[in-house]
Amino acid sequence: MKPMTLLSLIAGAVLLNSAAHAQQQAEPVTQVIVGESVYGFSEQPRLLNAYLAAELEPSAYWPSSRVVTAAQTQKLAERRSQVLERLQQLASVATAEGEEALAADAQAYAEQLQSWPLIGAEWIGRTKIDDRLDVQSGVSFERRSLYSSFNQATASLQANPLLPAGSLQILPPRDLGAWQVTVISPAGVKKLPFTADDSVRDVLQQAGVFAQRYDLSSAYLIALTGLSRSTDVAYYNDAAAMPPVHGLIFVGLDLSAMDAEWQSLNTQLRALLSYWNPQS
Repeated sequence: MKPMTLLSLIAGAVLLNSAAHAQQQAEPVTQVIVGESVYGFSEQPRLLNAYLAAELEPSAYWPSSRVVTAAQTQKLAERRSQVLERLQQLASVATAEGEEALAADAQAYAEQLQSWPLIGAEWIGRTKIDDRLDVQSGVSFERRSLYSSFNQATASLQANPLLPAGSLQILPPRDLGAWQVTVISPAGVKKLPFTADDSVRDVLQQAGVFAQRYDLSSAYLIALTGLSRSTDVAYYNDAAAMPPVHGLIFVGLDLSAMDAEWQSLNTQLRALLSYWNPQS
């Protein structure tokens, strides 16, 4: 066997470096999981690229889709833990101050929170939301979100956001069926059907919410897009708002008797509920 010359050693090193470089280059920058399939991209893809790779029709995109990442899932778990701790603290403080009803409601939400089907969905880019009645109630608007329909994705980069590097999962579009809404109150989580003639107050009555909170004056509507807003529901001041199609109606805690340090708790709960999995 001939001894290796310096030239052959250099050539071998170059070949090894080239092979290592090629292997490194072959590793995908972004991996997208759709169902049982995994799609690799050598550079960060746009949402449309992922849809085409998975043979999903962009025109069939539905707000029930989500782009889920490990990083956002971790952040969401931390946020859930923090809110859970605050609810348990509120239950103790309210009990000490004689606010028995609030203490019971806070404890009920603390128990519920651990089983809410929340997923770590990323908000990426600016997308145009086509807010139709068969999707949800309201008006058209723009916000930072992937919780939206994207029409004409091929024509507008605004509606075709760049996906992040790393591994992520896409929950593909799914028709969620006939209109329904999920009511979340201290009494529990109830999914109810409704029609275009039903108001938020009608649905709350069906869910039995007023039997426990007869003086409830407002509730929060959380659409499939993650957007939330308050609406009046008292009999003497009913806004007659339409429930968000396949969205949520959240009955907030009555914090009127508590100090300022507790007033943001409903906002924190609503922020968590914007990550509710509509396919659950």
